[in-house]
Amino acid sequence: MKRLPLIAALALAGITSAAHAADLMGAWQAALARDPEIAAARALHEQATFRQEQAKALWAPMVSAGGAVGIGGSDSRTKGAEAMGQSDVTFKTNVNAGALTRASIGAQKAWISPEREAQSKQLELSAQIAQTQWQQAQQTLIMRTAQRYFDVVGAEQTLTVLQRQQKAMQQAAAEISKRQSVGDASVMDVQEANARVSEIRAHVLTFENNLATKKVAYRQLTGQEPTQLLPIATINLTPANLADAHTWVQRAKQQSPSVQMMGLQQAIQSQEAKRVKAGNAMTVDWVAQAQMDRLSGQGMYGSASNQMAQYMVGIQLNAPLSSGGMVESREREALKQVEKLRYDQEAVEQQVEQQVRDAWQSLSTAQARLQALTQSEQASKARLSATRQAHRTGARTTNELLGAEHDAAQAELALLQLRIQTAMDQLRLAAASGELGEAQLRQVNALLK
Repeated sequence: MKRLPLIAALALAGITSAAHAADLMGAWQAALARDPEIAAARALHEQATFRQEQAKALWAPMVSAGGAVGIGGSDSRTKGAEAMGQSDVTFKTNVNAGALTRASIGAQKAWISPEREAQSKQLELSAQIAQTQWQQAQQTLIMRTAQRYFDVVGAEQTLTVLQRQQKAMQQAAAEISKRQSVGDASVMDVQEANARVSEIRAHVLTFENNLATKKVAYRQLTGQEPTQLLPIATINLTPANLADAHTWVQRAKQQSPSVQMMGLQQAIQSQEAKRVKAGNAMTVDWVAQAQMDRLSGQGMYGSASNQMAQYMVGIQLNAPLSSGGMVESREREALKQVEKLRYDQEAVEQQVEQQVRDAWQSLSTAQARLQALTQSEQASKARLSATRQAHRTGARTTNELLGAEHDAAQAELALLQLRIQTAMDQLRLAAASGELGEAQLRQVNALLK
């Protein structure tokens, strides 16, 4: 019984927290924790650490040890030797079959190796690509989260406006039916009103389906129900200090993940050309080797036992003399790929520039368009009010009244859509220029009410 107040308090806290409206930051944090695409990108990003380790390991000493046990034989003859004061002595040893043991150990460390230098650089550049891909994946998730968030908000607001319009048209149709029954309206007026009611009902059903689809997409991304999502407040949506388009384009060419990845891929391919060319290059390695063979058994001269030990410490030189033209051909092929990637990078830079300019142009004129649409909405509402009053006195037709209802709803929807587009344009501009992150998302989140 003593636990009941605690349980009740926890339940009340859960209900209270569930009743709080969700914002853009909460949606992004939920998506960051469960989205499979960002999880896969995180795994690729973690692989970069291993590539850096591999780049260092290329220059680390390679140590190997070996051993062998089996049955072997040997035949050794030495002529013209000198032993115990006698010259021209001949030594012969022979083992037809005997026990053979062999042990060896060696260490080798690259000193001069153009191929390893190219491979090491390729691994380091690959790690940088993984870092850039992680940045791009985070920006992509922010954009997807914001898009699905505003898809739900926009669909909810659109449905609300259409339902309000539907209710107004139903009331107008009912009023016209009453007036027609007393001879104050024509049959054509009733038919016109009923047609408009049926049309708006079809629109409402379509947007109900659209809202349900948007909610499913939001739920799949965040794992949360899209309840009480905060809409955009009626405040100034454009940044206070928006730099000129040229400044944003220069930022994009320097910071855009897409442009950076193309540059890194070009650098990797350049190193590949160097690695291929290194197939004809001289290499120098530090080496240390030791080996011992021992054989004992029976031969044509009786019992025999042979033991041989070899060791060395020094440098090893390897200089290929000819590859038959294969290396030169592969090098030219790799250089052509570098040229192709350079043109690809120029194409990506042009695409990024276009994205930046489109987002900047839309954002720079957003405030003027918002003001114009706000005035249009106010004028449409005033026209609707006047048309309703005139319709009651017979000065306006039913078609004019229903048209005024439709125009007022469309003006309100256009303003709502532009507000969402302006918020998204802020994120698009930051994403195209490579600056999109949590700070920019918080700025847009502050626009919600």
